[in-house]
Amino acid sequence: MKRFFFFLPLASLLCGCTQTPDVPAVASPEVLAAGHQVYTANCETCHQPDGYGVPNMQPALVDDDIVAGDPTQIIRVVLQGPATVLPAGRPTYANVMPAFKQLTDEQIADVLTYIRHDYGHGASPIAVDQVHTVRAQFGL
Repeated sequence: MKRFFFFLPLASLLCGCTQTPDVPAVASPEVLAAGHQVYTANCETCHQPDGYGVPNMQPALVDDDIVAGDPTQIIRVVLQGPATVLPAGRPTYANVMPAFKQLTDEQIADVLTYIRHDYGHGASPIAVDQVHTVRAQFGL
């Protein structure tokens, strides 16, 4: 009987029965519209309406590995600012992006879903639960 209880959690992990947030495969039009509003209000001035930034001033979001990459990293970039999250040897820009931890988890999920959809070659959406988990994990 003890073996059963030992192997049950292991079997759950191997079968994909983990407690990770449900992330939809495709973003809804409502989430993309909400994300566009957050982008317009908070990001567009620096990263530009087309996501190409301004050379030497702000980085482009289009075709960026961080935008299309690990959701946890891009969530941390928004919550903590890139200077805290990204490696020291990365390219730097004249304008430093601040932390946007004042945004709600839903606003961050929406804007990152929008950015990843439009500028990250359709990278996966970001769920509100993912933002909440990262915020809690780093005490933000």
